[in-house]
Amino acid sequence: MSRAAMFRRLAAAAAVVSLMGLAACATPSRPEAMSLAATSGLTAAPGDPGYHAVTSVIVSGGSETNPLWTAQVSNQDLKTALETSLAAAGYMGSDGPNMVVTANMVQLQQPMAGLDLSVTSRIQYSVTSDGRVIFNDTVSATGTAGMGEAFVATERLRLANEKSIKENIKQFLTRFRATAR
Repeated sequence: MSRAAMFRRLAAAAAVVSLMGLAACATPSRPEAMSLAATSGLTAAPGDPGYHAVTSVIVSGGSETNPLWTAQVSNQDLKTALETSLAAAGYMGSDGPNMVVTANMVQLQQPMAGLDLSVTSRIQYSVTSDGRVIFNDTVSATGTAGMGEAFVATERLRLANEKSIKENIKQFLTRFRATAR
């Protein structure tokens, strides 16, 4: 085999290995996949407590995704998903008494490996109105992504993160609605 042919084969092998490495890079969670659309039974109507009253959402405890490690949920992505979900449910606005929703990501429990990946998120929510706390609870929710959804483990982990956060927001809205009545 000539030296030129050997060099081409080595270059091709290096390119394939590089592309495989890129395919395994972790990507951040997508707010649109974590957001809850308007859902029957969770949507506020005029006259309901909190209807168009949430003026601010504060989020802490999230982590930025390191592409060389694992998918995470950043504060900004969680905030966007929570604001979008609150808007879809009829809570965002300035028509009622000003309400502030605070969400603190207490834990994002992720598996190290597996075929079906399950992620459990624990978020502590607090809702205040005119300085007084009207809701304070920690919500825990699990999301699972299987091999059929994504072959690459880093993508399955991102999908499981998104499902967990979406379910967490859904449970928060359910509890808040039940408490605020």
